[in-house]
Amino acid sequence: MDHDCNEIDILKKLPTVSRQYIQLIDRYLMSYELNSSLYYYILKLYDFGDLPQEKLVQLTGVNASNVTRALQKLMDSNYVIRKENPSDRRGYLLSLTPKGREMYHIILNNLKLVNEMFLQPLTPEEQNVFITAIHKLNS
Repeated sequence: MDHDCNEIDILKKLPTVSRQYIQLIDRYLMSYELNSSLYYYILKLYDFGDLPQEKLVQLTGVNASNVTRALQKLMDSNYVIRKENPSDRRGYLLSLTPKGREMYHIILNNLKLVNEMFLQPLTPEEQNVFITAIHKLNS
């Protein structure tokens, strides 16, 4: 399939579109002292339960030092606590606090609103095509 230069340049717009999406997430989560680089850890800890930090690094695919910084912010905001690992006395488990567990549902509701706002310029059919294409490109 031949593409002219203008069609190929469309790929250069992907980072801009991604930034717009991230900015929307940041705006919706700002009042909770969360942002696009923090909320994901709450979702993972809620879905998987208490985890050692190494496992969280594996699940997120994020650099270990970035995970450490993010977790410190979440602990400072009382969303996450570190507790002794009963099966490994040398290590710790990360666990959601009650406030962190409450945030899970708030985050999901806000992500739903963000997605609706982000996709609003598209028709329902275009939204389905867009989502399908993103999944296909990500596989």
